Amino acid sequence: MNDGAGELARREQQAARRLARLFRMERSGHFARRSAETVRRLVERRGHLVDELARLDARRQSLAPWITIELDLAIGALAKEVERAKESCLKRLAELGAELDQRHGAGSATGLRDSANGRLLGQG
Repeated sequence: MNDGAGELARREQQAARRLARLFRMERSGHFARRSAETVRRLVERRGHLVDELARLDARRQSLAPWITIELDLAIGALAKEVERAKESCLKRLAELGAELDQRHGAGSATGLRDSANGRLLGQG
């Protein structure tokens, strides 16, 4: 690999590692302990890293279409973190949905209610 492509691969590997770290931080709850402004900046930073990674990949691919082992490992780690983050988000969404259903009375039946105003008529 020529020096230009090697440097691009190194920068791409670094961006992939940073991006994986941000996904790992979110999945492990670090974002929940931060202020809304800090979380907004971290999410914005993640977006910039995704854009940078795509740009670096396109430039490196145009110079040398192969990848190094280190870059392959970094991209693989990023893919795993993204999948774990996705699973964590889906789980959290399901938990929030169940909580909302429970708060809005969609939980298990607790008795008979008058359909006109929801007044409890009796419990079984």
